[in-house]
Amino acid sequence: MARIFYVHWNENEALERIAPMTETGHDVRAHWSTVSTPSLKGDLPDAVVISLDRLPSHGRAVAEWFREAKSRRHIPIVFEGGKSDKVAVARERFPDALFCDTGQAVDMLERLLNEGQE
Repeated sequence: MARIFYVHWNENEALERIAPMTETGHDVRAHWSTVSTPSLKGDLPDAVVISLDRLPSHGRAVAEWFREAKSRRHIPIVFEGGKSDKVAVARERFPDALFCDTGQAVDMLERLLNEGQE
């Protein structure tokens, strides 16, 4: 399956939320630290899922980080959850990103990855 990088600002919730992704066969790495930038160690993911449920401005900053380097710009970003006003800001700043409700990332990833294979 795909390599997924999941960002959420609470370790326990992040681990709960990635469980369905790993159960469907994805290789998921999670990041929940607010004091460090994500470390990919040269192994770029096939997609990034960023939760907007906690600290949405931090999530948008991670999305910016992915977009600032040419080597990462091609990676699709999926924003998950968040309050409608916070989602609206992310939609405006990242018009090419995909958006889904909390708990729907697996379905969104399946759609995204299937589109990429066509």
